[in-house]
Amino acid sequence: MTVTDVIKSNLNIFFCIRFEEFLFFKINPYTVDMNNKNTRFLFKLSVFVFLLLSIITTLSLSAEETINKTVSADVFFPALEQQRSEGSGILLDVRTPGEYTDGNAPTSINIDYYDRDFQSKVSALDRDETYFLYCHSGNRSGRTLSIMKNLGFQHVYDLSGGWSRNSTRLLAVEEQ
Repeated sequence: MTVTDVIKSNLNIFFCIRFEEFLFFKINPYTVDMNNKNTRFLFKLSVFVFLLLSIITTLSLSAEETINKTVSADVFFPALEQQRSEGSGILLDVRTPGEYTDGNAPTSINIDYYDRDFQSKVSALDRDETYFLYCHSGNRSGRTLSIMKNLGFQHVYDLSGGWSRNSTRLLAVEEQ
């Protein structure tokens, strides 16, 4: 849901409430006296409440939607497990094909960070999916996280320490 959608939905709610107010209290919107002190107060109050609801909704949506960060194994693996149990979550290995062949998480997809088409391959990925990145030490995956952030990806976890510190746990990752 975008900010525009939130504002539209809040406008719809706002106008429905105002319409119901006119309907239930049998107030004719064409004969309302805007010079009346109470009417002006109610109008200003309803506009204030509408703006406040729009701001709160927008802030809560933006806080929930973005998860682009480097995390420890204690956060990475439970989040991966939860995503996999929901039928989503893609494990992305950004090491070279040689490193990948020497050992990898069984369900991972390999996109070589040093490949000249790396950025175009990352651009082709589904931006609505949740990605779990790792490389050998965390350096390339950290740079990949920045690239994905700039491309508009919203849900990306980068494993701190990479394969070198977490190979045993990565090898144990199973397909759900």
